[in-house]
Amino acid sequence: MLDIVIGFLAGTVFSAVCLWAGMKLTKVDGTFLGMLLIAAISSLAGLIPFVGWLVSLIVMFVLISKWTDAEFWPDAVLMVIVADLVGVFGGVFLMRLLASA
Repeated sequence: MLDIVIGFLAGTVFSAVCLWAGMKLTKVDGTFLGMLLIAAISSLAGLIPFVGWLVSLIVMFVLISKWTDAEFWPDAVLMVIVADLVGVFGGVFLMRLLASA
């Protein structure tokens, strides 16, 4: 059980860092704590069976538009797309870093 909690926390922090980087790259104004809460709430919403991924995305877009100065369309959507790209490149970088160690 402890490994599940640690994995959830690590994934949430990684998602928050990616959201924060996406926020900075798209010039949206917000806080890291807000991104951490958005990542945690979205991750919890993603645990709903079958439709969790859709609920998670909707919750993320709504919370970004409420807790930052981003509009729902196109700012929040663009921010999430950029954050996903940062997450892909960050994940590849971390895997290469761990593989070389």
